[in-house]
Amino acid sequence: MLEWLGELSEEDRARVIREAFSKVAATTEGTLVFAVMFEQLYFFRPATTDEHRVLNNYAKFLLRYFGDDADMKMLEAMMGMRTRKMEGVENGD
Repeated sequence: MLEWLGELSEEDRARVIREAFSKVAATTEGTLVFAVMFEQLYFFRPATTDEHRVLNNYAKFLLRYFGDDADMKMLEAMMGMRTRKMEGVENGD
């Protein structure tokens, strides 16, 4: 299904992947999915064990796919997650 991706140069493949992440994150549903994923990867909460730190490091690795303003997007998502949590909406744990 994604064989065409393997035919691209490394630079083009990285660009296509970043663009796909950006398009998904631009939707309400995509933002919600990524926010839940990053919450579960201990990006928005303290990583107190080795396992949590590994997950947190992976979240930071994934963040590079979102582009230069990814930190701002994650901050906005975090604020939305905190607001929903205070309103009683579960975060998927």
